Order: sequence, then C-alpha cells, then structure tokens
Amino acid sequence: MKVVGFWYAETKRGKRILVATLIYTVAALIFAIAVVGVDLYHIWGDLYEVTEVLAAVIPVISSIIKLSIAIVRRNELIDLIVFSEKNFWNVKYDSFGQRILKQCEKRSIIVLGSMAFTVQGTVISYLIKPLIENYRLNGTDRVLPFRLYVDLPLSVTPYYEITYLIESLSTIHTGIVFLCFDNLLSIFNVHVVAQFKILQHRLETLCDECVHHVSDGIPVTRGPHLAANEKYSEDIFGKNVILKTPTDCVKSRIQQNHADLGKTVNDKLKACVKHHLFLFDYIERLEHVFNQMLFCQIGVTSCLICFAGFETFLAGRLVFIFHFLASIFQTLIFTWTCNEISLESAKVGEATFRSKWYLMPTSEAGTSLRNSLMLITIRSRRNCCLTAGKFHAISLQTFTNIMRTNLSYLSVLRQMSEET
Repeated sequence: MKVVGFWYAETKRGKRILVATLIYTVAALIFAIAVVGVDLYHIWGDLYEVTEVLAAVIPVISSIIKLSIAIVRRNELIDLIVFSEKNFWNVKYDSFGQRILKQCEKRSIIVLGSMAFTVQGTVISYLIKPLIENYRLNGTDRVLPFRLYVDLPLSVTPYYEITYLIESLSTIHTGIVFLCFDNLLSIFNVHVVAQFKILQHRLETLCDECVHHVSDGIPVTRGPHLAANEKYSEDIFGKNVILKTPTDCVKSRIQQNHADLGKTVNDKLKACVKHHLFLFDYIERLEHVFNQMLFCQIGVTSCLICFAGFETFLAGRLVFIFHFLASIFQTLIFTWTCNEISLESAKVGEATFRSKWYLMPTSEAGTSLRNSLMLITIRSRRNCCLTAGKFHAISLQTFTNIMRTNLSYLSVLRQMSEET
C-alpha cells in the first residue's frame, strides 16, 4: 500500500513522499491505459489480437477504477488501516487468541504470497516475451512489451532501452495497484474471521468458572446438637429470636457465592456483547470502503478470465497462463475470505449454545444470563457479509457463478473463432 501512496504518515516528510508516490501511480496508470487503448484502436477487427489486448486493457481499467475509489475515500481507508493496527494487530491476546492470530498470520502470508506470485508472474511474462522474441530475431527488429504508434525509431538504441524501461515500470506498477486493494481487503477479512473465532471461544467458556465454583446443594452433617435448630430460644432479655444454624450459614454463603460469580459472568458477557457489536461496526466500515471496489472486481473478473482463458487454451498462447491463473486465484481469495466472515459470524449463535448455561444456578443472575445468550443467538441468525455495490452478498457461490458465466463466454468466443 505504501508503494501506491496509501498509508498513514506521522511526519510531513512522510506525507510528502506518499503524495509523490500517489502522483507517480496515477501517471503510470494514465500511461498504461493510453498505450493499450491506442493499440486496441489500431488492431480492432482481428479477434485474436483484440482478445489479447483486452486481456491487458481490463486490468488497467480495473486498477484505475479501484484507485479512483480509494482516492475519494482516502481518509476512511487510512483510518481503517490505523484502526485495524491499533485494535487487531498490536493487541495482547491470551494463549487461545495468540494461537488464532498465528493461524491468521499464516493465512495472510498464503494470501499475499499467492496473489503476488500470480499477478507479478503475469507482469513478468509480459516483460520477458519481447526479450525472447528479440533473441529469435537476432537484433534485426526489436519488439517492445506493448506496441507504440509514434514516429520515432523505437527499435534503435537508446530509444528502445528508454521505452522498454518506461513500459516496464508502468506495467509493474499497474500490477501492484491491481492486487494491493484486494490483498488489503483479504487481510482485513482474515483478521475479522480470527476475531469471530476469539469471540466464539469467549462465549463457550463464559460459564466455566461459575460451574467449577458453584453447586446448587452442599450436604451438611447434622449432629445431635442440631436436632432443634428450628426452635425458638430465650435470649438474655427474655425475647424470642431465630438462631442461625450451621445449615443456614452454609446456604447464605452459597447464595452469596452465586451472586458474586453471577455478577462476574454477567460482566464477561457484557464484554462479549461489546466485542460482538464492535465487529458489526467494523464490518460496516469495510462495507462502506470496499463495496464499490468489490462491484468493480466482480464486473471485470468475468471478462478477464474469459479473455485470458481464450488466449491460453483456444489461441494457444501459453504466455497467458499466469494471466488466467491470477484472475481465477484473485477471485477465489476475496470470495473465500468474504464467505468465511459470513460463516464465522453465524457460528457465534452456536458458541452461545455450547456454553454451559444449563448448569448456571436458577438465580436472578442466571436467568438474566440465559435471556442475554438467547438474544445473542437470535441476532447471530442474521450473519454478517460484504456486498458487491450493496447488490449481492459475496460468497463462494459468487465464485461458482462467475466460473459458470465464463464457460458460457468461452463457448461463444470459440464459436466466433471457428466462424472466422
């Protein structure tokens, strides 16, 4: 995110660097869309050439749209990063929370590594392809990663080297912009899933301490001197009073123990409810910042997978294999992480049921606890989710729908190619 100019800075120098980085990012994207747009205009009419260029145009357009949305919501995005770092990433957890966070870190590394490998593999394939072709041509005519229609001797030194460097930098930065926002959202989602698991564990163990320390009945040995423990006796002033027996004292201590532990459990329950509401608010903030980006991603992914698949399997250009895999893998990761949020938020109700609420005493505190757990269970029936432009909830079903649509598009392109 720092490479594209979206991060927080505490010093003026750091802010100036981020602004300069953002300006460079915008310039790189403008150059990229100008190059591929002009190329698309000149080769329009040839199906194979058009699909090849469209496979490069669509990621650039997607990157521009995502960057534009991020610029409009720059403050909200940076606040979300700072908020996550303060409340998720730099927080001390218990042993269970630390174990969950380690799993979360492993998943984040897999997500980051996999998406970066496939996307940057696509970028490298674009940059290596002209070098291979130049080696075959033996230097007679040198090829650039993307065709330029300018009146300059671009195949001659130093024009070729300068142009190749500019196109390479623009391509690399476009690839970074294309994956960085999806990577960030996936990392946010993975941490939200971890927080839901921590909340479930707290709810499951909510009543354990009370169950271990409280029992509803404690047997008391009654000796001969307790035979008349319910009788009245005369005090020194001649008045009738009720004397407390050992059994009464034990019952009083049990009631006091019930009340104290019941208060402790209710305090823990309040903390769990606050944690639950905190996650609801956080997901709403994610939805506000990323719902339009998700809509854009869902919209372009179908076309991108279709064109990359056509170039890979029908046109026989295996250099697009990374392009095809990157498109599928990127779609799979953000739909999977969004689906995990939906599943884990629904499991909160199951965690409340697994807590030992049925062993709580039948006191006022125990009744209040059971009623509160019932409300949490009812609320959990409406699971949390992220949407694409507030139109459709993102889940693994979304991924299957996209793949099914792509197969239809590929069959149409195959028929068109056979007719031509």
